Amino acid sequence: MVSPLKRQRDAILAKQQAGETPQAEAVNTDSLHIKLIEFEEDRQQMRSQFNARADRTDHKRNVLIPKYKAQAEAYLAAGERYENTIFSTLIVWLFDIGDLSTAIDWCFKAIDLGLPTPDFLRRDWPTFCADQVMDWAQVQAERGQSIEPYFSQVFEKIRNDWRLHEEVNAKWYKFAGYFLLRDDEGKPLPSAIASKEKLEQAKALLQQAHAYHSKVGVNTMINKIDMRLSALETGKNL
Repeated sequence: MVSPLKRQRDAILAKQQAGETPQAEAVNTDSLHIKLIEFEEDRQQMRSQFNARADRTDHKRNVLIPKYKAQAEAYLAAGERYENTIFSTLIVWLFDIGDLSTAIDWCFKAIDLGLPTPDFLRRDWPTFCADQVMDWAQVQAERGQSIEPYFSQVFEKIRNDWRLHEEVNAKWYKFAGYFLLRDDEGKPLPSAIASKEKLEQAKALLQQAHAYHSKVGVNTMINKIDMRLSALETGKNL
């Protein structure tokens, strides 16, 4: 099977041989196609050398990303819009190593540029970014650690810009609602919340989650919020 990097390299060479020099590929195509070959070799070597996911992640963090990050940065600085497999693959790897600041920033830029995801990724950029940040936020919340600023950065995109699958949206709205209801132990517990405003915000988020996907499982929590709001209103069962 021909790799995506080889296809990209061959396309560049074919245009060179035909005497074409499109603006998007006028950035030293000789160097680019050599880098593409080298990158593919490095990627394949990593896959054959390391079986454990943790070892591959360490190799990406310590070897491959430092080796190719400057080229990806130069690509962004040049303002080009051509498909760059090195850049798109590094976005995935940056999520893998937990560098969410750069990963999210570059992912947003890839979306703005209309770039496709790498061939090995069977999701578009918004869905991939949403899934990655949600997985990270869930781990952070379980550890009692902050989910900001990354959760809000991506949630804003989900609420205002991206059109994702309904189940993905529901998962995000549910998490956001539950997060507002956390008690001192980090568990969603409406009876521990004294703010009517926060309870109403959480309820609205959960209702939206249900609207996106009725099987998301928020009805019980919404009922508990209503009970807590009633208790705060009447002063009973506080």
